[in-house]
Amino acid sequence: MRFQSFKTSRNFHKWTGFVCAIFFLMLAVSGILLMHRDSLELDKIEIQAKYLPDKYFKMIGEGFALQALTLNPKNPSIMFVGSQNGLFRSKDRGSTWTQLHEGLRNQNVRAIAVHPIMPQLVFAATERGIYISETGGDFWGGWIEESSGLRNIDIRDLKFDPNDPEVLYAATADGVYKSDDEGDMWQASFKPEKKDGRESVRFIHFSSKGKTIYIGTDSGIFRSQDEGETWTRQWETALPSRLKTLVSLDTEPEFLYAGFETGLYKSFNHGIHWIHDKNLNTAFVHGLFVDPRQTTDLYAATRESLYHSADGGDHWQVRSIDGDDEIGLDFISIQFPSDMKAPMMLAASRTQVLLSLDGGKHWKSTGLAEMLSEKTGTHLTMDLVKLLTEIHTGRFFGDLVFVLVDVSTVGLILLIFSGISLSLYRRKVSQSKKLKERLKEEAQEVPVDAILEIQETADDLSQESHQIHDMIEHINSHLAKCRTIYMTREKRKSRRSVSTSSPSTKRCTT
Repeated sequence: MRFQSFKTSRNFHKWTGFVCAIFFLMLAVSGILLMHRDSLELDKIEIQAKYLPDKYFKMIGEGFALQALTLNPKNPSIMFVGSQNGLFRSKDRGSTWTQLHEGLRNQNVRAIAVHPIMPQLVFAATERGIYISETGGDFWGGWIEESSGLRNIDIRDLKFDPNDPEVLYAATADGVYKSDDEGDMWQASFKPEKKDGRESVRFIHFSSKGKTIYIGTDSGIFRSQDEGETWTRQWETALPSRLKTLVSLDTEPEFLYAGFETGLYKSFNHGIHWIHDKNLNTAFVHGLFVDPRQTTDLYAATRESLYHSADGGDHWQVRSIDGDDEIGLDFISIQFPSDMKAPMMLAASRTQVLLSLDGGKHWKSTGLAEMLSEKTGTHLTMDLVKLLTEIHTGRFFGDLVFVLVDVSTVGLILLIFSGISLSLYRRKVSQSKKLKERLKEEAQEVPVDAILEIQETADDLSQESHQIHDMIEHINSHLAKCRTIYMTREKRKSRRSVSTSSPSTKRCTT
């Protein structure tokens, strides 16, 4: 590893460790606080909505559209109304109202279910999940989350099984979920084949015939005859799509009435044949209600008016609402309290919310319109324990939690490998430094006597070298002298030889 690579790896290791440390520290701190919530009295600490994300306190900007009306089965004078901007309760048949917001962090309440045996147990279905109150709505301390099996928390309808009070059904944006233990755990009951993305289930209707259940989806009607175990599509070619409402009568055979954008359809033979009602063939029918005490009494709500039939839908009459035959209904719900002879009606137009306790003969203002228009949201709070739970489970971060978990997991793996490589590099550098220091120390630890001895040895060698040089010079000088003497002697011998040979030569010449 080069130094530049080491520097880059070190910076990466440092920042990855920093991010992972913050993530795990957050989990650890929130977990410890939740473990000691009672001793620290964290339940008493409230966090104002202005310090929290808007997703926990969503309110619709304009209007006051009502979406649900439910009565207390044990005390029909207690009624709950769910709207886009809050949940309200009346304990005196609509004379006075109280907004229920303690712990209810999403104000878009689409459906309400009250336990048929334990009415203090109330469920409020919102677009962000199901909230639970064990105090009749005073405080909402529970929240059904995805870990319970309810995978889609965008709830459209919520109903108890009339044959089993422990069974609860939830219609969501992509199917039906069922709980056999009053909402603790959920499993998918109906998963439609999605041709164009999600297929929303709009409502759930329990037939008066045995264990039959009907559900309305964007593409049509499905029926189950085995408590939601299996489902089959019904009347795909006989009826339009995008069913709005459905009711059935306790008759033999079963009478069925279905409301669509194109009017009312009815069947008097368990759905074998359907008739397009000639009186309501152009109206947008979004609500159908049947009096369980008198099954021939039917009510049909359109966008313009409320209609009543006393003969099972053969003839219809417009029912005036507050003296106006065409008030423009955004919402209407009709309930049939056991302690009242006439049905109770709650209707909302674009300008007012009206209540009738005598089957629509007389109407009165409820005061809900004024309450729904006050959408300041200053009363909204969340207790600290709930906030810590949101953080610890990751819901606080929404979809970002999956990114955080993935990044932390990959970061831990990279931390391990980068840590190993950095350790090996540091070890190599350390060994190199130690070797250099050891050589330096060894060089510094050479004795002075050894140095002097080496110096003396060098001097001796130098002196001997000079002596040898002088000796060689002397020998060379001696050799030169010897050579000179030798050459001199040779010359002398040569001369003698010449002088000796001269007389003979002369004699020969003569």
